[in-house]
Amino acid sequence: MITRSLLLLALLLSAASAEEDALGRGIAWLRAQSKEGVWMTRLPDGKVVPSPAHTALALAPVAAALSPAARRTDPLVKGACAFLLKCQREDGAIDTGGQSSYENYYTSATLMALGIVDDPAHASARERMAAFLLTLQRKGERRTDGGFGYNSSKGADLSNAQFAIEALRTAGIPEDHPAMQRALAFLERAQNRSENAANEGAAYEFEDKELGKVKVVPGNDGSAGYEPGVSKAGLRRLPDGTYTPRGYGSMTYALLKCYLLAGLPKEDARVKAAVEWLAANYGWEANPGFEDVAKVQKEAPYWGLFYYYMTAAKALRVAGIDKLDTPEGPRDWRADLAAAIAKRQSADGSWSNALSPRWDEGDPLIATAYATIALTEIAGGAK
Repeated sequence: MITRSLLLLALLLSAASAEEDALGRGIAWLRAQSKEGVWMTRLPDGKVVPSPAHTALALAPVAAALSPAARRTDPLVKGACAFLLKCQREDGAIDTGGQSSYENYYTSATLMALGIVDDPAHASARERMAAFLLTLQRKGERRTDGGFGYNSSKGADLSNAQFAIEALRTAGIPEDHPAMQRALAFLERAQNRSENAANEGAAYEFEDKELGKVKVVPGNDGSAGYEPGVSKAGLRRLPDGTYTPRGYGSMTYALLKCYLLAGLPKEDARVKAAVEWLAANYGWEANPGFEDVAKVQKEAPYWGLFYYYMTAAKALRVAGIDKLDTPEGPRDWRADLAAAIAKRQSADGSWSNALSPRWDEGDPLIATAYATIALTEIAGGAK
């Protein structure tokens, strides 16, 4: 019995060591790509320019790997913070420098990274970022009400919402804030659960490229798509001729995380429905839910794979879940996910999505930031 216990302990320590090694090498690679705390990106015309988005995403795991005191003195972290603060506009947003219209992503990612650094000198700037994000919350149109989009234009989706909601909570916006309560209704509409109050009588008409004019209603499996009535994993036809959006892994984990950040308890039926779908579709080899799309687009299950890893790790840590009750039995998600991430690491310490470059995951800086953020969450979060 003693020998068996020692062997189990050795295996656990070995797994932890491998996880820490992968994270350490990933952090070292990220630091090596920085120029005095600024990470660069290559524009379509070939020009290499400083990137607020890459800097914010990379800064988060780099700062999290340091002690709280070191985060305020580390030269690279200080350089990154200074650069990001220079990118802040008077309205509080992080300016994209013409690189994109993704003001929500840029500002949310920066706010979360600065939250990890937690320097009192940044307090005013962080408050202005949070105030800007609040202006992006949709009000009025029933389908998108309470959600967040890329910028102030129309539209809202669960990916933008999860960045904004986490950033706002990081900034100290409480779960009972009116914005969080409005967000709850949007989250309900994004979930395939007709019992949700916000889904009562919900039916959306869209013009689909392949199907023509369609009527989309919420499903009942607890999953989530990209936005109410819309899914990157496509639509499923119901017997009555209506359609329901197919849920998929990354957005269902985003839903779970946001439900909890907005104040729902783990025992809430909406939360439990999401967890049950995730457990039933458990796995780290692909982003689950894209199986039907894969019949015509083979890369589909690997779209956003590292984004999936990052979102899942955050959601499961927030939920305080140690094991998921999958069809094959209880699974230690931390060990499984860490192993899946580690085996995809390149020899130089970086990651990239070799199976699909979609959604910028062919960019090693983006994929490595996602992977190291996920490993940080697996290890328990920032030091």
